[in-house]
Amino acid sequence: MMRRVLVAGAGIAGVAAAFRARELGCEVVVVSFHPGASALSGGAVDDLPWEQIVRAARVFGDIPLPRAIEPGIADFARALRIWDLPASDRAWIATTAGRIRPARGRDLSLLDLAPLEGALVLLPRVDRAGFDADALAACLGDDPFARARRIRFAAVDLPVIRFDDERRIADGDLAARHDDEARIAWLAARLREGLARRAQAGAVLLGPFLGARAPRAGALSKAVGVPVGEALIGVGSPAGLRFEAARDRLLRVIKARVVRDRVASVDVQHGLLSVTLAQSETKLMAEAVVLAVGGLASGGMIYTPPEHEARAELPPAGGASFSLSLRAPVVLVGQTAPITAQLTPLSAGITSSLHGPELDLTAWPSDDRGGALESAGVRCDGVRAAPGIMAAGDVIAARPRTVLEAVRSGLAAGAAAAAEP
Repeated sequence: MMRRVLVAGAGIAGVAAAFRARELGCEVVVVSFHPGASALSGGAVDDLPWEQIVRAARVFGDIPLPRAIEPGIADFARALRIWDLPASDRAWIATTAGRIRPARGRDLSLLDLAPLEGALVLLPRVDRAGFDADALAACLGDDPFARARRIRFAAVDLPVIRFDDERRIADGDLAARHDDEARIAWLAARLREGLARRAQAGAVLLGPFLGARAPRAGALSKAVGVPVGEALIGVGSPAGLRFEAARDRLLRVIKARVVRDRVASVDVQHGLLSVTLAQSETKLMAEAVVLAVGGLASGGMIYTPPEHEARAELPPAGGASFSLSLRAPVVLVGQTAPITAQLTPLSAGITSSLHGPELDLTAWPSDDRGGALESAGVRCDGVRAAPGIMAAGDVIAARPRTVLEAVRSGLAAGAAAAAEP
């Protein structure tokens, strides 16, 4: 019989774990109930937090060279088919906040500014909230990266909205309309007409609406004759929809069984792992389990200070301020003091305040110290959290919360789950 690996969570880390375990000949069951942090991502594919790269450039005078993409990550990206991971350089992405920031890779619908040295980039004016072409052109043109590469930005009147309701509908709904070939052809014709009046233009930067089922910037660029792509937005980008569509395709290709439910507990029973689901009385048995449930952003970790249990006056007892969203024989650790980066077991981190830790001092990263909200998670030896139980992605304590770190840990967890005795 095939070895069964159960993966809790279907974000980037969970899909990478399923992909690797299936490659190694395991039967894979993926349990997932709701969208997580991967579905909310904007499409930048980071290895390290990009702010660290920018700080390093300020110290050393230049952006550090990226490390090579590992073969396993490259294989996963080829299977997913929605990312561009440059072999030896970084992508540079314009954001709707008016900055240009580095990334190790990108969703294929985002515009990469790295190859556009000396180019004029057009931003069509769009009557939609969140995309002020004139303000963006001014801010992006003043960015240090744009000045160093002599990239200019200009807001222009080009029709990219076809119907009146598109001024108000969500980015995801507008992106879904651009899954249609006829809509891409219409937009390409409008952009070609505008480019004919600005012959010196070398690229077009649009809002986040180039496809919901798959990246459509490539087809649009080919039809227009110059690079066309999206600007990066924060939470809620259609890039998350494109990831979910690619994930579902990949899970079908590798023949993973997908269960629409949430893992409530993992227990050891007769030498196997017994997995209880939240909405089903049927338990699933597996030789190994991968916890890829995410961190605080996706609900894998829960912020539970004592005040959450307060009644009329006081909570019934003190307690740790973080917990796992499911019951499993793993140890949670986190940063419990504002002046140290040391991780301690959260079971010992009972706070004297009913409001929990001093988040004003500990919540966010500072210098070399990670933030308490991102450091809390499962204690692992590599990716091994307990006998038969692996962890991947943001649920692992004190790991970088980046896309490629999720892929890396997911692949490692899938391989470890397939080999666990």
